[in-house]
Amino acid sequence: MLPYKFRLTKEKDYNLVFKNGKKLSNNYFRVCFLKNNLGHSRFGIIVSNKVSKKAVVRNLLKRRIRGVLSDNLSNFSQNLDIVINLSPVVKKDLPFNDLSAGLLALLNKII
Repeated sequence: MLPYKFRLTKEKDYNLVFKNGKKLSNNYFRVCFLKNNLGHSRFGIIVSNKVSKKAVVRNLLKRRIRGVLSDNLSNFSQNLDIVINLSPVVKKDLPFNDLSAGLLALLNKII
């Protein structure tokens, strides 16, 4: 589980990242990131209704993404606010390894 201090929780933080941040994308993810003044990176995850109408599926995908992030927290030494937006192409049956590899490849471009 991703500890609370590593999460973006406020709408104003999300809006700031979307407005002023840089953007990268690949087949599965769109990532916006912005430098922060904290001693650590924070992450926000967005899974829209376009991915699945079922909240159970959206929450499953968010938990998987948080799991990948928490396993690799030591790799994020920069102070960034990162918003991860899942592409509507992704479905529940996407293998975890593909999801993990796509996310880490994109995050490695940032770092």
